Amino acid sequence: MVAVGASSGRILIFKKDSGTFAWADTLQGHSNPICDIQYNGKRLFTSDDNGCILVWSHNGDTWDLLKTFEGAGSPCSTMCVYKDYVVGGYGSGHLRVFNHQDGTLVAEITAHARWINAIDVNPTGLMVSVSEDTVVNIWNLTQISLQHSFSIPNVQLCGVQFLQGSDDFAVTGYDMKDILIFKKNADFK
Repeated sequence: MVAVGASSGRILIFKKDSGTFAWADTLQGHSNPICDIQYNGKRLFTSDDNGCILVWSHNGDTWDLLKTFEGAGSPCSTMCVYKDYVVGGYGSGHLRVFNHQDGTLVAEITAHARWINAIDVNPTGLMVSVSEDTVVNIWNLTQISLQHSFSIPNVQLCGVQFLQGSDDFAVTGYDMKDILIFKKNADFK
């Protein structure tokens, strides 16, 4: 399955059929352009330019809208999913942690001074966020606490990803030709 977000707020679902991808469904629930899409194997999470996050479930041939987390006017530009949590990173610099099972807002954190461009979480609940403010923040998502923070001066950070199966992660910035790798024991605790 491939899900594609559109500026109309629609999510186009494509399925692989005989070696090619064919349109299968269109999900309608957002009224603003789509910013990010995440899938955890069971549920589809979509966010938009107004900060709204929708949670979808696939039941055979149909998609059902399970939860709606209303936006506050600032785009939810990035998301990650960990266990029962969906975390949104917003243009306002906030991180919002929602329980996608019961629909509650678990925490709202003023995490960065500028737009959050990327977040990622690893299987142990360690989360990393990067922003246009040059700051890398490392969080313990299970305790919802900041573990470590550092700046990469003069770099407008736009991407972060944990390396598979580890606490190490990669960071990149706008107009940057390098990908920086940070190792947990050497670069942060």
